[in-house]
Amino acid sequence: MMKKLTTLFALILIVSISHAQTNVAGGIYQNATWSLANSPYVVNGPVVVFPGVTLNIEPGVEIKINNLTSSNIYIETRGTLNCIGTDTQSIKISAMYDTTNQTAWQGFICTSAQGGVLNVDRFDIANAFKPFAYDAPLANYQYTNCKFRHCFEAITLGNTVELNNCQFIDNETAVYGWSYFTINNCLFKDNNTSVYAYPTAFTMTNTQFIDNAIGVSFAAGVFDSLYISDCQFSNNLLAIGYPSNGKIFNCDFNNNATAIQYAYGVEIFNNEFSNNELVVEASIAADIHDNLINNNIGGVLISGVSNIQDSPEIYNNEICSNINFAVNNNTNMNYSLLSNCFCDLDSAGIESVIIDGYDDITKGLINYQIFDSSCTVLLGTILKYGPGAGLDELGFDILFENPVQNELQILGEINFNQIQISDLSGRVYTLNSAGDNQFDVTMLPAGFYILTTVNQIAVNKPFIKR
Repeated sequence: MMKKLTTLFALILIVSISHAQTNVAGGIYQNATWSLANSPYVVNGPVVVFPGVTLNIEPGVEIKINNLTSSNIYIETRGTLNCIGTDTQSIKISAMYDTTNQTAWQGFICTSAQGGVLNVDRFDIANAFKPFAYDAPLANYQYTNCKFRHCFEAITLGNTVELNNCQFIDNETAVYGWSYFTINNCLFKDNNTSVYAYPTAFTMTNTQFIDNAIGVSFAAGVFDSLYISDCQFSNNLLAIGYPSNGKIFNCDFNNNATAIQYAYGVEIFNNEFSNNELVVEASIAADIHDNLINNNIGGVLISGVSNIQDSPEIYNNEICSNINFAVNNNTNMNYSLLSNCFCDLDSAGIESVIIDGYDDITKGLINYQIFDSSCTVLLGTILKYGPGAGLDELGFDILFENPVQNELQILGEINFNQIQISDLSGRVYTLNSAGDNQFDVTMLPAGFYILTTVNQIAVNKPFIKR
C-alpha cells in the first residue's frame, strides 16, 4: 500500500511540475505579458514580437531556454519588448541544459529597422552568443544591477556604454566597443577578455577584475580621455593593457602576470602593486609617481622609447623587495630616478635590482638615491652619468644661510636627519634635526666652522657662527 501511495505522489508531483511552467515559441501578434505568476517560461524555439506589438516581461520572471534540441533559439522584437526587473527582483534568462555553455542560444535581437524597441535592465542573463544584439551599429548600452554569465560576447559595439553595479562572469568577451565608457561598481571575473575598448572617453571607478585573462585592454593611442580610479585587479594575466592620455590612480594590483602593459602618455600614481610578475611597462611620456611597488617579481620596465624627449618620468615611488628587478632600463638612454626609494641602505643592494648599462652595455645608465628603510631620510646619491658621476656622494649642493646664528637650516625639499660640524681645533659636534632640516647651533661659540657631513655623507661646507 505504501509503495502505491509513493508512486501516486510521484505522478502528482510530475504533473504539477509540468503545469508549473509556460511553454512559448513562435510569433507574438498581439500585446502580451509574461507574468511572474506563470513563470518560469520555457522557450522551445525562436520567438518574434511583431511590429506594433508590445511584450512585457514582469520583474522576477525566469526564462529557460530549451537548448537540448537546438542552439538557434532567439527572442526577437520588431515591436516593443520591455524586460526590466527591479533591484530585488531581476529577470533571469538562462539555458536549461549545459548551463556553462557560452553559445547555448542566440540572445535577444532588436530589429530597429522594422521599428523594434528593446528596453532591458536589472536582469541576469546567461549562455547567450550575444545577449542583446541590435541592427543599429551605434546602439547605446545603459545597464544597472545586471549580470552577464557564460556568454560569448556579453556587450559588443555601442556608442555609449554605461554600467552600474553589474557583474560579468565567465564570458569569452564581456565588453567590447568604442566611444564613451562609464563603468562603476562592477565585477569582472573569470572572463577571457573583460573589457576591450576603442574609446573616446573611458571612466571607471570602484570596479573589480579577478581571475581574468585580460582585465582592460585599449586600442593603442586611440582615445582622448582615460580615468581609472579605486579599482582592484587580482589574479589576471593582464590587468591593464595600452593605457594612454589619462590617469590611473588609487588602485590595487595584486598577483597579476602583468599589471600595466605599455603605459603611453598616462599618469599612474597612488597605486599599490604587490606580487605581480611585472608591475608596469613604462613607455613614451608615462608619468609614474607616488606608487607602492613592493614584493613583486619585476618592477618597472622602461621600453619603447627612442628619444629623450619622450622618456617616462618615474619619481617619488617606493620600489622595494622586488625579486628579479626594481627597474630595468630596456633602452639605450640614461635616466635619472632620483627621489625613488628602494628600501636598501647601500648601493650594492640597490645595484642588484637595477638593470642598466652596468649589466648590459646596450642599455643606458640609471642615477638613483639611497634612502633609509622608512624612505624619509636621504643617505646618498649614486651618479653614473652627468656632473659628479662616479662619486658616492650627494649629487647636489647643500645650501643654507651663511653666517648662521641660532639655527642652521638646510634649504630644499629633501629631508636630512643628522649633520656633523667641526671647529678649527678638530672638535666634532653631531646634531639631530628638530624638523624641517633645522639644526640648533645655539650651543656653538661664535667662530669659524665646517659642516663636514650630512646623513654621514661628506660635504665640507664652511660657515661662520655669529
